[in-house]
Amino acid sequence: MFRYRSHSDESRRECSSFKPKTMKFRLRACAFHLIGSGLVAAAAWLLVFTVWYPSPLAYMLGGTGLFLLVVVVDVVMGPALTAVVASERKPRTEFRRDVSIIIALQLAAFAYGLHVMAQARPAVIAFEVDLFRLVAAAEVADEQLDLAPPGLQQLSWRGPVTLAAIKPSDEKEQFDTIQLGLAGIHLAALPRYWRHYDDHAGLAWESALPIAKVLNQQPNLKQEIDKIASHAKVDAASLRVLPLLARRVEGMVLLAPGGRVAGLLAATAPP
Repeated sequence: MFRYRSHSDESRRECSSFKPKTMKFRLRACAFHLIGSGLVAAAAWLLVFTVWYPSPLAYMLGGTGLFLLVVVVDVVMGPALTAVVASERKPRTEFRRDVSIIIALQLAAFAYGLHVMAQARPAVIAFEVDLFRLVAAAEVADEQLDLAPPGLQQLSWRGPVTLAAIKPSDEKEQFDTIQLGLAGIHLAALPRYWRHYDDHAGLAWESALPIAKVLNQQPNLKQEIDKIASHAKVDAASLRVLPLLARRVEGMVLLAPGGRVAGLLAATAPP
């Protein structure tokens, strides 16, 4: 027989979800989910900031803000939804099903966020005439990768590759690259013009400015420059610099004698 459910029955059912025992169960489920999400986020942090976006490239390309957005939304929303569906009165199979759906959606969203970060990762640091340019993976003309020299025909997943981008000798190609440059597509993003950096390191060294000029204008960088020189095992006074152009901020490439890249600085190079 149909049983009439009174307003008081509904009220008692709603209030039961706020009982201390029920709240304790929800908080415990949320805590376990939060710990698991935190471990996944920590592993992703190691991948992103030690492999894909080594310092200071995360700052220069805005990778830190993008990663925090992905993590905060994903890590917070998953445990929060678990807390909503958790109830000790709910059958175990139903609770596991609900949590499995939440985790699947959470992992899908997190995977998409990592995919976006992978596409935006710095793939190339290219020497062009008298400067370096930082190029993200998504900016590289993939259809030209087969035209790059051997060893440069695939984008690295272990940090950016330093190379040289040369100007074409053909007049028509020169005109085409100028047009592409005006459209925001630089030589550094066109693999057909890539060359191994070691063959052009001497030219980069000749084009660079002495480090003394940087220190005269920005003495606050001395500690960072000394640290880079120590890591590269060279005298800091022997370093030279070239500008490093990136999407978000400008930086500097520090060169050891001969043109070997000693390190990077997220600071504007002197004119």
